Amino acid sequence: MNAEQAKALREPFPPEQIGKLPKAGLQLDYVGHAATTDRLLQVDPEWTWYPFSAEERASVGANPDELWIWLTVCGVSRPGVGDGATAKIRIGDAIRNAAMRFGVALDLWAKEDLGSEPAPKEAPKESKPVAFDNETPRLEKALADAMKELGTFEKDKNLVVEKRKAVVAKQLPLVVYKKWLRDTEAVVRENIKSMGAAA
Repeated sequence: MNAEQAKALREPFPPEQIGKLPKAGLQLDYVGHAATTDRLLQVDPEWTWYPFSAEERASVGANPDELWIWLTVCGVSRPGVGDGATAKIRIGDAIRNAAMRFGVALDLWAKEDLGSEPAPKEAPKESKPVAFDNETPRLEKALADAMKELGTFEKDKNLVVEKRKAVVAKQLPLVVYKKWLRDTEAVVRENIKSMGAAA
């Protein structure tokens, strides 16, 4: 991917392509699946996606109702996750989530993840750091404790470090990171139970 393609992916969307999503008492800006797909096609007509393998799903502690994918644009592959009541909704959600990692509608995602009202249109755009809440370190410690109990901490701790770095770099939404921490701890705890039952 060259600089021109990366810039084209990050271009702001026109107001008519930005919808409103009610969430936690706020009206959050978002770009739908069709507009996201159109942007990908403009930059790379041969873009594609494919689902995570079983091993990859296990490594992120994916829930059965989640769709984890690799989105490939201009020869670069990045992950995304989607959920919803139907396969169609999950696919659209996962593509939009993965496209965000290429910069598509990233400014809108950042507003959602920071949990704040959208900034006024005339306000200058500033790069704000991710606001980790008090729950995040508790979730990280709970997962680390579970990994230590299972004996996989030394092998798998870098997974948590890399995901935290992705949150700081705004490549991974904080809400997705926190969900991953909870789900991964649950999987590790299940493995601990299974080992205990087998012993």
